[in-house]
Amino acid sequence: MSPAAAGGGRCLTVTRRKYVVVLMLLMLAVLLTSPWASAPEPELEPDAAPKDREAVEEEPVFAEQHADLTVKIMQDEATFRLLERQSQVFERSHPDIRVHLERDDEADATNLPDDWHERAAGADVALVPSLWVKRMAVSGMLMPADAAFEGDALSEQFEAIAAPLKWNGYIWGVPHHLDPYVVVWNRARLSAAPRQDGSALTLPLGPEDWTALGSEMAGEGSRPWLAIDERDPAALLTWLGAATGLRPDLLLGDSQGAWGTGLGAAPLDALRGTVSLRAPDGSAAFWQAMAAGQYVAAVTRLSIAEAGIAGLGSAAAAGLSVDRSGWDKAYAFDGGASFVIGAGTQNESAAKTWIAAMTEAKLQLDNYDETGYLPVYRSAYADRQGMPNLTNRGAQQFPNWAPEVGPEWPLLMKKFGLYWTDWRQGRLSLSDWPARWSGLLADLQLHD
Repeated sequence: MSPAAAGGGRCLTVTRRKYVVVLMLLMLAVLLTSPWASAPEPELEPDAAPKDREAVEEEPVFAEQHADLTVKIMQDEATFRLLERQSQVFERSHPDIRVHLERDDEADATNLPDDWHERAAGADVALVPSLWVKRMAVSGMLMPADAAFEGDALSEQFEAIAAPLKWNGYIWGVPHHLDPYVVVWNRARLSAAPRQDGSALTLPLGPEDWTALGSEMAGEGSRPWLAIDERDPAALLTWLGAATGLRPDLLLGDSQGAWGTGLGAAPLDALRGTVSLRAPDGSAAFWQAMAAGQYVAAVTRLSIAEAGIAGLGSAAAAGLSVDRSGWDKAYAFDGGASFVIGAGTQNESAAKTWIAAMTEAKLQLDNYDETGYLPVYRSAYADRQGMPNLTNRGAQQFPNWAPEVGPEWPLLMKKFGLYWTDWRQGRLSLSDWPARWSGLLADLQLHD
């Protein structure tokens, strides 16, 4: 080979090497500017997560798009303020969702099913008495709420709480709390009524004890003996259920007149003129009067009774007894409220996200500590001292039995309240009540 040819070969080899070097540099530049080079650090494995999780601020959760929720709260002022504070915490971790809470007076909530379009026009979500949910669903006012239950929330529900929310294969409400009804007794005035054998009356009262109670109270003349809210049909049904020994929900059905002729009928008729129209509330004045013996009994929700008694001195509190024996029956009015989603909402996803956050397990216990509302989840009662345990009750006891709550219940309860007023004012006796009630049920069926 000639020197010229050899020189040309070396030149070609050098040129090729330059091309290889340039190609490698180009490849390296592409690699450095690719998305993979800026990929985020891998997340910590669970065992490497910070031990103090509560100290780590929750990352914001962004909705698919900005949403403004209007929420109607058909509950008392305390519940409204509680949800207001909790919703503010929610908004800090969900900056794309804004929640506007509005409260309707609790006393007007009984008109909600018929007045929904007027009173809650434009509302995405509402917190309403649980017993109204099925009526609202049947009327086409709601959107199914199944997707608002996260994790085990649905399986954690008690049968008595979930049943009124189910219709046509869907769930139309998400329970927020329970607040079952109880009867509070003044021990001294109750024990003053002797049984036939001479022993003092003790709780729970049996059917035969009502005769002794009636005789004792009648002998006191016009002195008030019962404090109850006539605007609250659930309280009225709870009281008559206790007096007759029947499940209170059966009083809404056709009971064939049996309960109007029991041992307690005549004594109750004799006492109706001395029923106090004062509604038991959380005021110190009422519970001081109750402890002083102004009333024999008061019918109210558990949260009100516990808060009122807790505000008394130890001696006065010891003179009152909270009777929860009505919970031993298959049904008791739970006094609860549930979230529902308006059929016309344009913010379904945001509504369900907010509801799930407002009903999560931790807030259930916070609600009890602040308001006395009982949790709706079974697991919330585990190792919880001082709270009535609803998880160790029988299958045929409240709240483990599913009642047949129909969409007509709101109307029947409203009618029951009117009948109570007629009874208290002497226009209707307990013995005549069931027959008149059966006529009402028949009339309603004819007009279905």
